[in-house]
Amino acid sequence: MDTKKAVRLACKTKRAALRAEDCEQWTIALTREIVKLSQYKKAQKIMLYLAMPREANLDAVITQALQDGKDVYVPVCTDKTTMIAVRLHSLSDVTTGVLHIRIPNEPYDIINPSELDLVLVPGVGFDYRGGRMGMGNGYYDRFLSILRPEQFIGVCWNMQILSQEIPMEDHDVRMTQLITETGLLQCQ
Repeated sequence: MDTKKAVRLACKTKRAALRAEDCEQWTIALTREIVKLSQYKKAQKIMLYLAMPREANLDAVITQALQDGKDVYVPVCTDKTTMIAVRLHSLSDVTTGVLHIRIPNEPYDIINPSELDLVLVPGVGFDYRGGRMGMGNGYYDRFLSILRPEQFIGVCWNMQILSQEIPMEDHDVRMTQLITETGLLQCQ
């Protein structure tokens, strides 16, 4: 098994072993940290994600953003290489898509990624240099490659930040900032 696959598997295993109670507590703190970010406050068009079990959950941030009158978008994978940003009007207006990920019901209201003010990016692991380990299909790397680094922030639990460097390839997009339940981290 190559190093990248081994690191991904270790990250996924570590996340899967988290206790639901811990994730619920961390979600409260993470939500508080995100909504106080200046980037969040300034953003009108914001892309978040609908979390999988044990993933850093943004449902409360989505609810707050909708209450704040922001335009909320979430990712939808349309094929093996393409991810689009689709408007979400309510957390109750979702269905279960591929890989048991929640997605908005059709018809889709799609935005051009360049029009987004802020994208909150999930990962199974990150490092202090902004290295990101995704699920392995490269959807976010392709999506983020056309954006400016100040348009996106990595999101994870603090325990998902690795002391070792994540193996990165030329096409992998680094984060300049990470947000966790303990606050904002500037990547080196």
